[in-house]
Amino acid sequence: TTKQAGNISGDLFVGCSGFSSLLLGGHYQVPFKSYRDVLFIDTALAVQVPYENDSSPIASHTISTAQEAGWIWDIGLQHRRGVGYVYSSKYSTESQARARLAEYIGDKIDSLTIRKIPIESGHRSHFWQNNCVAVGLSAGFLEPLEASALVLVEMSAQMISEQLPPTREVMDITAKRFNDTFLYRWGKIIDFLKLHYILSKRTDNAFWIDNRDPQTIPQSLQDLMQLWQYRAPADYDFASNNEVFPAASYQYVLYGMGFKSDYSNSPYLLNDKTFAQSQFAKNKHMIQQAVTTLPSNRELLDKIKLHGFSAI
Repeated sequence: TTKQAGNISGDLFVGCSGFSSLLLGGHYQVPFKSYRDVLFIDTALAVQVPYENDSSPIASHTISTAQEAGWIWDIGLQHRRGVGYVYSSKYSTESQARARLAEYIGDKIDSLTIRKIPIESGHRSHFWQNNCVAVGLSAGFLEPLEASALVLVEMSAQMISEQLPPTREVMDITAKRFNDTFLYRWGKIIDFLKLHYILSKRTDNAFWIDNRDPQTIPQSLQDLMQLWQYRAPADYDFASNNEVFPAASYQYVLYGMGFKSDYSNSPYLLNDKTFAQSQFAKNKHMIQQAVTTLPSNRELLDKIKLHGFSAI
């Protein structure tokens, strides 16, 4: 029942009402499972930052910079940057967080409007109840370190469209599959986000020290870290053939943050070391060549705006 349209009848309802979760959380009272004890971030200070001029460089990737009690995102858009500091209010006051954000942005912050956004990392205990399925923020939310909310919307929409039950009799079967699939995916995303924190060696704030406390690390991630002491992440470590973050993603974060696997008991795993080094050197050379010929991100976007994608 809606205020403007009155009663609406249907066979299947997709809940897209954002954090309010009117259908799954409101009507069906499906409980919300918080992961604040694992992911400490609970507040964001967001601001839109204009470029200095029309020729200012545009980053081709999101820049994430660790801070004392969280991290700052910096997303380059065509006409401005989206910048925000996500932090834990347990380890930083709002005034301290605003000061960190001001240090990052500079004097121009005095003329900008900062929005304060509460964050509650977690999700509903299940996502499909009777003839209602929640998608997006209605299902849950996690800190935006890896933009996982976007891919979960796409994956949810894809599974609903491809597995749409033809009759009410089989809807419960589809619902169980959907719930099992996305409970797994949410769990793996939480593991992947936590991985970034447990690998940090920072000691300047209790935020980072407490993040490495084993009591805050899911057992599933602890088991993987124990395995990865002796070998690299592999596809066998993950149960799904459509992982949000596959083994390669874990390798990138693990070894990019200085983690070392001990191969002394499995030297055969290093048989291709010489070949791998040659491939790294070849890739480095190809990248250097490409950088000298490719346009900057600003130049590319300006060209697309002027001539359209067909001219690219």
